[in-house]
Amino acid sequence: MMQRVKEAKTMQRKEIILKRYYDSFCKHRDAFRQGASLTANQTEDGATSFYPVLRLLLPGADTARDNYGLQITALGRLYSRILQVAKDSSDYIRLQNRTASSFRDYADVVYAVLHPRCHNEPSNLTLKQIHDMLDIIASEDTTVKERELTRFTELASAEEQKWLIRILLKSMGLGIGEQRIFGLLHPLAKDMYQRCSDLKRICVLLADNNIAQEASSTRAVNASGATSSTVINLNTIIEPFQLIRPMLCERFPGKIESLMESDVLYLERKMDGERFQLHYARGMFKYISRNGADYTRSFGGSYETGTLTPHLRTLLPLGMESIILDGEMMIWDTQQMRYREKGENTDVKHLKPDRSWRPCFVVYDLLYLNGESLLDMTYVQRAYKLQELLTEQQGILQIMRGQKITSLDHFNTLFQQMLDSNAEGIVLKKQNSIYRPGVRVGGGWYKDKADYIEGLITEFDVLIIGGFYNRKRTFIESFLLGVLKPGGGTERDEVYSIGCVANNTRQRGVLHNELKPHWRNASTDPPPLWYHYRPNEKEGAPDVWIQPENSIILQVKAADLTPNGAYYTPKSLHFPRTQMMRIDKVWHECMTLEEYTQLCQGRGAIKKLNKRPANLSDFTTERKRQKITPAERNRLGLAAYEKRYDAEPLESNSQLFEGFTFCILSGCREHSKQELQVLAAQNGGTIVQNPLPNDPKCICIAGDPVYLVKRLMQQQPRTNDILRMDWLLRVCNKQQIDLRPRDVLSATEALQLQFAKSFDRFGDSFTDLFESIDELEEVLQDISDTELDSLDVDEHELEKLEQQLLGSESLNIFSKHYACMYNRDADELARLLFIQRGGQLVSETEEPNPTLVLVCPNRLNPQDFEQWYQTHFTAQPVQVVSTDWIRQSHRVRCALPTAESLPNSVIISIPEESPCSSEQNWKWTGPTAKESRVHPGADLEAGLANMEHSGRRYGRPSDRISQMGTKSTAPKKRKGQHI
Repeated sequence: MMQRVKEAKTMQRKEIILKRYYDSFCKHRDAFRQGASLTANQTEDGATSFYPVLRLLLPGADTARDNYGLQITALGRLYSRILQVAKDSSDYIRLQNRTASSFRDYADVVYAVLHPRCHNEPSNLTLKQIHDMLDIIASEDTTVKERELTRFTELASAEEQKWLIRILLKSMGLGIGEQRIFGLLHPLAKDMYQRCSDLKRICVLLADNNIAQEASSTRAVNASGATSSTVINLNTIIEPFQLIRPMLCERFPGKIESLMESDVLYLERKMDGERFQLHYARGMFKYISRNGADYTRSFGGSYETGTLTPHLRTLLPLGMESIILDGEMMIWDTQQMRYREKGENTDVKHLKPDRSWRPCFVVYDLLYLNGESLLDMTYVQRAYKLQELLTEQQGILQIMRGQKITSLDHFNTLFQQMLDSNAEGIVLKKQNSIYRPGVRVGGGWYKDKADYIEGLITEFDVLIIGGFYNRKRTFIESFLLGVLKPGGGTERDEVYSIGCVANNTRQRGVLHNELKPHWRNASTDPPPLWYHYRPNEKEGAPDVWIQPENSIILQVKAADLTPNGAYYTPKSLHFPRTQMMRIDKVWHECMTLEEYTQLCQGRGAIKKLNKRPANLSDFTTERKRQKITPAERNRLGLAAYEKRYDAEPLESNSQLFEGFTFCILSGCREHSKQELQVLAAQNGGTIVQNPLPNDPKCICIAGDPVYLVKRLMQQQPRTNDILRMDWLLRVCNKQQIDLRPRDVLSATEALQLQFAKSFDRFGDSFTDLFESIDELEEVLQDISDTELDSLDVDEHELEKLEQQLLGSESLNIFSKHYACMYNRDADELARLLFIQRGGQLVSETEEPNPTLVLVCPNRLNPQDFEQWYQTHFTAQPVQVVSTDWIRQSHRVRCALPTAESLPNSVIISIPEESPCSSEQNWKWTGPTAKESRVHPGADLEAGLANMEHSGRRYGRPSDRISQMGTKSTAPKKRKGQHI
């Protein structure tokens, strides 16, 4: 039956299966009782009721049996030994639950390992045998537990063992809640369970049909016009030592005046402790927590034992037979004479008697007295009776006394007093409200706290610095939060852990996927020294960590700041809740350590975060979340989306941006987002918090590439034009709007078509001139080497363009010459000048063939040179020119003719009428080395200095200088040559 319920796809189908099973059970029960000669007048003792089945369907609601004391670790160790699984096998690792798994619960993991190995047929075990085994497991030690489980594995099938594991772990995973299951048993069964946590008693009453008879008689009375209620009849089942589900408070909906008109209100202080019920009957005490756990062993079952009960002897009324009190268990500090709160890392359930801290029970309500239920009394009646009944003693037993609200101002004053006293909040109770177990909405009780009020407490923009996996290690279920300590120019930025928040927002999937590529495993790659956290504290040591520059900022709220040793700072966030992901901020714009430390300052251990006093408008406006139509939701969503920046306090310096709307997506360290908003508003722009799609008048400005910027740039089709922050700064400075393609990070299709009419693909305007060299360099830098190599530029075209741009004073005066230099080391300055001014040095043996041979006459041996020349240039005559020609040309800034006689230059010429190969035709006209009056390297140092100066003027000499000492092979048609 359980397997069919689990596999059912819809809730309706699950209910049908359970209802049919229960109806069939009731028919078999009636047949069994008839066969056993049991009459309808004989009361049920539970043996034939639905109780044995119900406590297996709802193991978490079964308070009659202690905890089984078996968790996943113990079960994994047991099955590893029973199945004799090797420790290095994958099945062993899965049983130990040390790796991610595709299964939804641990029972499925065990079943997957067990199914191929277990060949047992379904057993014949009865429900009684199963319950007897569970009773032994719950009451005996570990050895007996393992023995019983081993015996069960020898008899049961793999599927039966899977469901037993779910029962032991109290996690059935049926996909249907306990309230629905109770509703299938009887229309009043779930209300009975709210008043009595004893499943056996509920099943007995249902089996005897007592509740059904009372309900039917009540409905008949109602038909005749009477006002009796079925709920009143249900209160008769209340008895001591069975949990009554505590009545809860709904969030304050606002409009305090409407509540005051509906009934008289009483205000109580909201305590920060643990909700408990005190039960007394037959000389014994019992303390039950909000979720039904029994802590009598800690507080004391009699006046002789425990940390609290011995102090109650003189405070409870004499002659009392039975009582049930609802309240808050607090910790009282006997030295400081004050309450300790949960945020101070306290646990009232495990206090030691010898400490200065002791439990104090703050009584909220009186539910039961001397065999009579008081739930149907009004709040005021129960409060008066409670005050008459109990004797208070500070630090042991105290009564929560409500204050009657007389006016709006009185309420505002009381609320502010609670804030000033560092209270967690307030509770409002209607005077005529009755106690309705388990009810939160509509019961007449309301709670309000500072963090429920917009703008009353401080928000934190904190950085995600780590993550904690879920149990299966498949998803980051919570984040470690931190603040930043900026390192400045030379030092490294540091992060400090301040708390942990659950990843349970609507953006949890986005957060998980965005951060997933950047996580680093903390066990194999520990965080560095600048990452400050508590590695020895499980709560504060993350499974994974992240570099700050790869992280995301979250805006969180917290109830207060409290000491917590799990985090690095002295005080940490208490009850933090994520409000939103700050996609508009870059990582270094988070809260700094200095800002956080200033918030933590104060004498008390707990620091409240109220940043302003409360006022009446916080309580008179509507706060209740109401269901709205899709059209209203769209209008509200658009209004929130178009939330405008308040620029009224700013003086408008100009109307440059009049008619334009600006959305500042991000800033940078030099210019924050707020500064850019102010700048745009001062120049006549209207500021919105979110980009308006498909609005050509909405300009998005981006500084640092935060997540929001990246997402909008990747959006297809693009709905917004995103401009660089530099554009906003430039046009505001010039007071003139101009837009170029390089100002745009992401353009819509309409803007791209507009650019295509005015600019080429490199962003060069067809009509406008460059305003500076920097603009020209930006365009040229966008032209890739691949595009340059793909173009064939004719030499004549280059010369023409160079003449047009530079006129007669060309920089590359030797660009037409391919020279072979004889003895390159003889005149270093001339060689460098030749290269700088566009000349190409080539080897005598490589293509293209040189047009000149450069020689230094002062360091020339004529005989060696003639032999070298005849060896390499016999096929085609090449003119031989002195290096002084280079200096002279450089001085006059143009290439002088190589054939004419130049001052202080020597030209070696070849007679045109004689072939180059004839030795007798050679004639050396220059001086020998001994006759030289000026050494060619004499002015080398000055020449190099001049060349360095020229390089700064001419732009990019590095491309030419990098060729010094290397062979250069330049084709006659130079591809894509830069000017």
